[in-house]
Amino acid sequence: MTNPHGEPFSIWLVFLMGLGLNLTPCVYPMLSVTISLFSPKKDVPGGRLASFLKACVYVLGIAVMYSTLGVAAALTGEMFGSLLQSTVVLVGLAVLLFVLALSMFGIYTFQMPAWLLNRLANQKQANFLGIFVSGLCVGIFAAPCIGPPVIALLTYVSTLGDPVFGFRLFFIMSLGLGSPYLLLATFSGWMKKLPKSGVWLVWIEHAFGIILLALALFYLLSAFQPRWISHLPIFSFLAGGIYLGFLDRTGHLSKSFTQFKHASGIAAICVSIGLFMALPRQSLAWEVYDPSQLASAQANHQPVILDFYADWCIPCHELDRYTYSDENVMQALSSFKKLKIDLTRMGSPESVEMVERFNLVGVPTVIFLDAAGKEVPETRISGFVTPEELLEIISHIPAAESSAS
Repeated sequence: MTNPHGEPFSIWLVFLMGLGLNLTPCVYPMLSVTISLFSPKKDVPGGRLASFLKACVYVLGIAVMYSTLGVAAALTGEMFGSLLQSTVVLVGLAVLLFVLALSMFGIYTFQMPAWLLNRLANQKQANFLGIFVSGLCVGIFAAPCIGPPVIALLTYVSTLGDPVFGFRLFFIMSLGLGSPYLLLATFSGWMKKLPKSGVWLVWIEHAFGIILLALALFYLLSAFQPRWISHLPIFSFLAGGIYLGFLDRTGHLSKSFTQFKHASGIAAICVSIGLFMALPRQSLAWEVYDPSQLASAQANHQPVILDFYADWCIPCHELDRYTYSDENVMQALSSFKKLKIDLTRMGSPESVEMVERFNLVGVPTVIFLDAAGKEVPETRISGFVTPEELLEIISHIPAAESSAS
């Protein structure tokens, strides 16, 4: 009934991220070397089919490796969530992401072992097992460029604690990363039409660096100024557009590439303006949870909505921005007592008691209590839901039917 992660953090965005990782300086120059593993000998019948099947095995290796990482990250979500209640851990994550971002700007680099590159380059043909193992190891080959964005995505998955979603997210990312190999292995002639490596790869790497800096800032704000988190995407697109479009000197001697950078920068700035204009002008009037308020609502036979959240929780902010600000949702919940329970620093006896009472496994969690103070069956929400999905859930609460209609 609920969509646990009905995200603005779209599956398609993750696919595009995987596709975009092919354009980093660590991966793009290796495309031709990798495709040579799949290329059949001349005049071999069924050569194109054989190349396609080998590419499928290679992509399967990529998918197995990253999907396993996604599941592992999600399974540690509860432990990760408890760690994120510490300011020290939040600051540590911010520092880690900042250091990873520096590698995107060329402040320092990791070099793959020469023997590993030579072995891959000299292996003109490989059997299916060898190709599968090569797919498993692609993260090692391209770690300097792929590593930082993947670590950031692992951090996001860890906050959700959903192994199925973690598997799906990284499987989709793997398909994005591997899809060029499927096409180029099947139609090897397309390799000659690809643009040569150049400064544009460095510029794309800088764009990934901006993303990592935004994530670092997210954790810093979570630790010290959580009320500014909703404005982070606006600032990120604005700062990224100005830097990548006008301040970054990469490829400044090329007139056409400079024009492309300017256009990209202007587009990012326009997105920033659009996000600012789309900020909710009104939202639900929440009250901070207190046991006496819950008792008062029960005495008055008033239904209650309990929103369990944390400052570091991305879907929690998505709920506030995209769902609770919807006019129909606000009208449907007008008769409810609206209480927020902050689990960012879960130290108070009241918050511990509520977590144990409702057997919570993560945030965000939204729970509805009827007029008698009992949880309404099959209405609990774990993760992000759209306004339409929330209205559908509210319609199943008898005391709220008139408000939701």
